[in-house]
Amino acid sequence: MLASVAACPPPEPPRPIPPVSTGKVRVRVFTEPSPVRVLAAAERFVFVATEQDLERFDDGGGVFALTAQTGLSGSSVVALGPDSDRKSVWVLTDGGLGRYDVTSEVYSTITDPPASIGLDFASLAKEGATVASASDGGAWIGTSKGLIYVSAKGGWSSTPIKDPIKAVARDRSGWLWIATPTGLLARKPSGDTVRIGTAQGCTITTPRLLVELPGDRMMVIGGDADGRERLAFGAQQQFVTYRALPDVTWEAATRRANGAVVMGGGRVYRIGEPDPTRVRPLARDGMRLVAINGDGKQSPWEIDPLDLVVPPGATSLGASADQLLIGTRDLGTARYQIAGDGTARPRDWLRRKQMFQDATTLSVACSKVDDCWIATGARQAWHWTGDRFVAGGPDQVVLAVVREPGGPIYALHRAGAESALHLSRIEKGQWTPVGNVTLTAPGAAPEVSFARFPAGGQLWIGLRYRDGMEMRAGGLAIIEPATGKVTYHRPETSGDKLPIPVGVLDADVRGDVAWFATNEGVARVANGQVRLWTENDGLLSELARAVTIAANGGVIVATGAGAAIWDGKTWTFPPALRFELNDVVATRNGQVWMATERGIAAWDGTKVRRVDMRRGLAENQILDVASDQFDRVWARGPGSLTLISQ
Repeated sequence: MLASVAACPPPEPPRPIPPVSTGKVRVRVFTEPSPVRVLAAAERFVFVATEQDLERFDDGGGVFALTAQTGLSGSSVVALGPDSDRKSVWVLTDGGLGRYDVTSEVYSTITDPPASIGLDFASLAKEGATVASASDGGAWIGTSKGLIYVSAKGGWSSTPIKDPIKAVARDRSGWLWIATPTGLLARKPSGDTVRIGTAQGCTITTPRLLVELPGDRMMVIGGDADGRERLAFGAQQQFVTYRALPDVTWEAATRRANGAVVMGGGRVYRIGEPDPTRVRPLARDGMRLVAINGDGKQSPWEIDPLDLVVPPGATSLGASADQLLIGTRDLGTARYQIAGDGTARPRDWLRRKQMFQDATTLSVACSKVDDCWIATGARQAWHWTGDRFVAGGPDQVVLAVVREPGGPIYALHRAGAESALHLSRIEKGQWTPVGNVTLTAPGAAPEVSFARFPAGGQLWIGLRYRDGMEMRAGGLAIIEPATGKVTYHRPETSGDKLPIPVGVLDADVRGDVAWFATNEGVARVANGQVRLWTENDGLLSELARAVTIAANGGVIVATGAGAAIWDGKTWTFPPALRFELNDVVATRNGQVWMATERGIAAWDGTKVRRVDMRRGLAENQILDVASDQFDRVWARGPGSLTLISQ
């Protein structure tokens, strides 16, 4: 049965992960499937727009997702435009325009514009757009083809402004400010449009960020004619332009209280009017604004760094009366509490965590470095494209994904609580059912504890099932996808079967020898014979949770009492590894990676190094680890997924 394992194609050459001790590994953590695009605070709610949906968080962190299935105009949010006067938020998507009323908690769709307007919502997600509330309750939409107006009742009209628009913002006096690649425009309440440039004190020629300030003033951020970063403050047609010392490229900005908050260079700063009662402390990392035009008087604006750690991959800013929000690429939205003295303290994270809802396991299968499928035992699988995750596959519970060496990726899935498991082949993103392959387990809602291709054409599946409230192991099934043949290996079966204990939880194979982690001990199958080790044979715990074979041929078993190491003759429990292990996997560079209650542990045979919250993890409890053919390590916690690579 195991003789064909040796004929397995040679492994693909990986890019080895350096030892953790070198500090050269890259740790990337995900709690959300896609980046935060834009943030908006309205009354008691925070709105977080991602590429996939619009999430509404309340003060307590409760979340409600607005999607195309729950009535959202489209499937991808492009821009948000808060209207504080009417306690609502304009929502622009790739499928249309809508408005969310915060008071009634009702989302309503605006009638689509006539074809003469020339607004293609589907293109907005690629080209970008921006939206701002109008004084009369309508909205202004800035697109790559110009400015468009829509009334509160859904009447659409185009405007003479046809420049590509980067940002729009309205001040309290009704002036509409428009950032274009050729300069700053202002639309007066009368409808007239004027260009704001050097003659008006604004030397910014390529504005990209606009923030409304108190007193009908506006802050403009962008580059001057020489490409140098500048900030301009003013009202109507009178501005003063500043440079920041030291120079910083500003990535995001938002209004807060009587000023603004800006982000750049890995720091967050407060911009506001000087407080004569406050003594500014001396700081080596301080910053100041220097006017490059104006009347030479002391600047009415000061800038101070906020004492907070900007989360990795920060993308956007938002703020309310007493909160600062920082959206990120992979981790959701960090929320900080702003005290009366302006200091910011971490409060919590706003996360939907849809990738981890009902998750029970972790398996990863990749066709390319940036083309991987991840299954967690929950509904649907997640397709990794190198920078984000997209839910994919059938709307079923996806229990495992596994790649045949040198071949396609397969997935095991079932519909709801049915007792049968089905096999599909994944090629170029398409899922194709493999006919005549159905697996069954003794109980209801069966699951998969592991899936391996130890030999070409043979897929090994560890089965488990629910018996009342208890999860039980269901033995081993071997599938031949080419023929559809399924063989079950359990102690009670007869014929050409492997004599494997029923409580199989994990397996690994090297050559013609297979090792199994079971709830009865550690089993080895060679030459058709099984050998079982228990606590009577030197194991500190016979409740084995996982097994892996290292590059040097050593066998490592994860148990609640630590790692059991087989040296070819006896089992040892190295003192350095006597901590509870949830899972274990070996990479081809000689390292062993372990999921623990205190982070990820990496062992090179001599020393143990940890990757934990101090090294960037979102949580220390790690439940599963897996590796791909590129020698990267993936790890799952209750609410996070970690990727460790070079």
